[in-house]
Amino acid sequence: MPLRNQLLCAAVILFLFGILWSSQAWTAEPVNVSSAKTAQPPVFNEKDLFAYKQKGRSTLAGQAFLAAPSGKAITQAGAPVHLIPITPYTRYWFDHNVRTTSCSAIETPTTAETASPPRTPTDCPQEALTRLQAEKRLAPYLRTTRANPTGHFWFTKIPAGRYYLVSLIDEGAGPRQEERLIGLAWLAIELEAGEKLTNLVVTDCKTGLC
Repeated sequence: MPLRNQLLCAAVILFLFGILWSSQAWTAEPVNVSSAKTAQPPVFNEKDLFAYKQKGRSTLAGQAFLAAPSGKAITQAGAPVHLIPITPYTRYWFDHNVRTTSCSAIETPTTAETASPPRTPTDCPQEALTRLQAEKRLAPYLRTTRANPTGHFWFTKIPAGRYYLVSLIDEGAGPRQEERLIGLAWLAIELEAGEKLTNLVVTDCKTGLC
């Protein structure tokens, strides 16, 4: 093949390769932009909550507990049980603080100057609830009751909608608390107008009941 033809073929190949590389770069860029946008928490929109402020005709009852390795149900008398409306704002909080761990897997190294008091096992789940309660505009739409010694709880006059049930439990089984557990028990529900839900299981999902 003459040298001129060889050079022409090489130029065509390089040209086609350049087009292919450019198209791949353009198709990859929007994906990265989209991922960055989805990582941002949604803005609090009070309009999503208006239907949850009024009194309703529905009731619900259940039991909140954590599952011990021995199979025992760990309950706490007086444990607060929160009924949280599901909106884009609260769903983001739930997915990043309750469904997954609310503590960072990487601890920040400390020095003598930056040393802080050691974190207790209660800090992690408590901080998850504190993050939600920090939004004061959400307060009128949250409902809270307390569990009895067996972990049972009740809500009445609830409007229809979708909710998270979340309870922070810090308790042990037996007089010496040989099986002390601390964590968040939770459940997602959908409530129809006038519906009565009973025997709800609010737990940490280690039992396979979620």
